[in-house]
Amino acid sequence: MRRSTILTGAILFSVILVLILLRFLLASAFPSLVVAYMTLEDGLPTVIVHDLNHNLKKRLDFEFFTEPSFSPDGARLALTSFLRFGSDIVTYDLSSGIRLRLTDSVAIAESPAWSPDGRWIAFASNREGDNNIYIIRPDGSGRQRVTAHKAGDRQPAWSPDSETIAFRSNRGDGWDLYSINLMTSEARQLTTHPAPDTSPDWSPDGRHIAFASRRDGASSIYLLELETLTVIPLVVESRYDSLPKWTPDGQAVTFARSVDGFSQIMRVELETGALSVMELGEGNADSLAWWRG
Repeated sequence: MRRSTILTGAILFSVILVLILLRFLLASAFPSLVVAYMTLEDGLPTVIVHDLNHNLKKRLDFEFFTEPSFSPDGARLALTSFLRFGSDIVTYDLSSGIRLRLTDSVAIAESPAWSPDGRWIAFASNREGDNNIYIIRPDGSGRQRVTAHKAGDRQPAWSPDSETIAFRSNRGDGWDLYSINLMTSEARQLTTHPAPDTSPDWSPDGRHIAFASRRDGASSIYLLELETLTVIPLVVESRYDSLPKWTPDGQAVTFARSVDGFSQIMRVELETGALSVMELGEGNADSLAWWRG
């Protein structure tokens, strides 16, 4: 009887082990489509990494993290870490949980954006008084100030070739979108409108920038065609929509929609305009970032 019980237990353990192994082999064999986003648990911000293809979730170790941005290989996140005085930029290794703090000043450092070539992380900071755009290497070395303006430069976003950064700034008559080429330091104004334009995100093919704006009353989602600087309405409803992000295939844009005090992630298809809610399994989701393996 005892031998039978031990044999049954051994078989059950082997089956479970094989199932776990199969799951990981399937995850390795098929590309992953992964998102990271912020949610609230007990009123506190928590970042979740969610493999959509394999329905695997990882909650980051508790800390006041937000604004996730994936490294190109998907192994790490750049994050804003809130402190008692200000905030810092950190990287988080998704396998080991090792955190590396890249900034260490009593100031605001926010909106990290990992360059597509993996060499730099851009962020906004008021560490030298005025709010400007900076870049820093993922190991914390080589920090450089990219913009030097008395206005507020915020929310950096990389071009696909890692040569240009788009950002929002009030250096003109209002909050508009600008870009700066890292090789030439040439700045270019991209939008001109009395209403604030915010949260730029570059399309994978480099032809458009998605952004949020109040130019039609409520906060809505628009596309900027970069060759002609034509603004194209994408989702214009009497809602509060913000923080657009392109899907890795460039076929859709996701964004955060505020509904009755909660935030949910929406998805709009570029070809058809079809709008849907992304079912992430969380009651509140914001600041979504994408990665495709």
